[in-house]
Amino acid sequence: MKKIFKNETSRLNSLLAILIVLAIAIVFLINALGHSLSEHFPLSADLTANANYDIGDDSKEVLDMLTTDVSIYALATKGSYSGNAYLTQVRKILEQYPKHSSHISLEFIDYTTNPTFTAQYPDLTLTTGDVLVVGPEAVKQIPLANMFNYTYDAEGNLVVSASRAEEAISSAIVSSVTEDPVNVYVLTGNSVSEDRSTLETILMDNNFEVSEADLVTGNFDEAEILILLAPLQDLSEDVLAKLDAFLYNNGEYGRSLIYAADVNQPEMPNMDAFLREWGIEVDGGAIFETEENNVYGYQPYYPFATYTEEEFVAQLKDSSKKVLLPLSRPLNIVFGYKDNKTVTQLMEFAESAGVRPENADSNFRTEDALRWGPMPAMLLSTLAVPNSENTSQVLVLPSVQALSASFMGNTSIANAEYLTAILNTLTARQDAVSIEPKSLSGNILSIATGSASTWGVILCIVIPVGILAAGIIVFLKRRYR
Repeated sequence: MKKIFKNETSRLNSLLAILIVLAIAIVFLINALGHSLSEHFPLSADLTANANYDIGDDSKEVLDMLTTDVSIYALATKGSYSGNAYLTQVRKILEQYPKHSSHISLEFIDYTTNPTFTAQYPDLTLTTGDVLVVGPEAVKQIPLANMFNYTYDAEGNLVVSASRAEEAISSAIVSSVTEDPVNVYVLTGNSVSEDRSTLETILMDNNFEVSEADLVTGNFDEAEILILLAPLQDLSEDVLAKLDAFLYNNGEYGRSLIYAADVNQPEMPNMDAFLREWGIEVDGGAIFETEENNVYGYQPYYPFATYTEEEFVAQLKDSSKKVLLPLSRPLNIVFGYKDNKTVTQLMEFAESAGVRPENADSNFRTEDALRWGPMPAMLLSTLAVPNSENTSQVLVLPSVQALSASFMGNTSIANAEYLTAILNTLTARQDAVSIEPKSLSGNILSIATGSASTWGVILCIVIPVGILAAGIIVFLKRRYR
C-alpha cells in the first residue's frame, strides 16, 4: 500500500513539474509574441498625464491620410536615444509612427559607419541624433536640437523646457508628401533684426519653405509671404516699388507682407508712407501697461494683448494663452476701408495701457501719458479687388521682440501658435499641423503677475501665519487643560 501511494505521489510530482515547465514556456511565448507584436502595433498604453510617450489624434490623422510611403531614419543607434527623459521620449515617439501606419518605416542608423547611406544625401550636413524624413516630394532633416523647446533656469543656464518631437516629426512627414509648399522669404538688408533663427525654424517645422532674400538684390517672384523685421534704415522708393509689385502680383494678388516694428527704429518716412497707403500707421513711443495682470514678469513694457478677431483664435489649442508684445510701438488705423483695402484689428491693448512718448525723459511718470487704451495691438490690411478670387494682405505687428527666440520658443504664451494660425489662414493651407509641446518635468503653472503676487502673499504669509497660530492655540489648550 505504501508503495502504491509512493508511486502515485511520484507521478503527481512529475505531472506538476511538467505543468510548471509548460506554464513557464507559455508565459515566455506570450511575452515573446507580445513583444514582437508591440514592435509593429500600438499595444502599449501610455498612462502619463499628457500621454508624453504616445502620438496624439492630430498625428494619427496625418498618418491616416498617407497614400505613399515615407521613411524615417534616426541617425544614431537606438541605445543612443537614452540617458535622460527627453532623449528617451524622442525614441518612444519615433517608434509610434510605424505602429500606426503601414506607410511609415523607421530605421536607426549609425551613419558614421555607413558611407553608403551618407552618400545618398550629399547636400545635407548630417549630425548624430538628427532625424531624416524621406518622402516622395522632399527630404526633411530635423536636427536633434530642434526636437525641444528651451528656457533659462535661475542660474542663467539654457535648459530643455519641453519636447516638441511629435510636432517636428509629424510636420516633416506632411512636408515630405506635399507637392507645393508655401514659400516664405525672410528679408535681409537695411539693418533688419538678426534674431530670426527661431522664427525661421518654427515656420519650417510648420511646413513652410523658408528662405532669406535681400531687400535690394533679392527676387521675390517665387515667394507667397515676405517677412520684414524692423529695419533700422528706411527703405528706398525702388525697394518699396518691389514690395508693391510683389503684393500686386501682376493682378493675381494672393501675396502677404508681414511687418514688425520696434521702439529702437528711427524715423522712416518712406516706410511710414507705404504703410499709410494700406491704412496703418506706426506711431512713435512705447506701450506700457499699468494693470499687473496684463504684464509679463513685473515688466510694464512687456504687455499682453487681447484677441479681438475670432477667426484666428479658433485655431489655437488653448485660447486662454495670451500673446506677449514686448517693447511695442503704438499703432493707428488710418482708415477702415479705402481703395478696396479693409483694415481689421486682430488684437488690442487694454484701457489700462498707455503710451510713453518717444521724447520722454527719465522723469516720465505713467500719469504723464497723453494716450491711453484701448488701442490696436495688431492690424491686418486686406486688398480685395472685385472679380478677383485672391486677396493680398499687409500684417503689422508693433513689436519685433514678439518674434524673437525668447518668446517664439516660450510654450506658456501663444506667440508662435498665433502667428502660425494667421499665416495658415492667409495662405488657405489645409495641411497645417499644430501639436502642443510636452513637458516631462510636470505641469507648469503659468499665471499673470497679479495672480503671482496674490499667491505669493497666500503661500508666504497667510498659510505660515495660520499654521503658527493653530500651533499656538493647540499648545495653549494642552498647557492649561
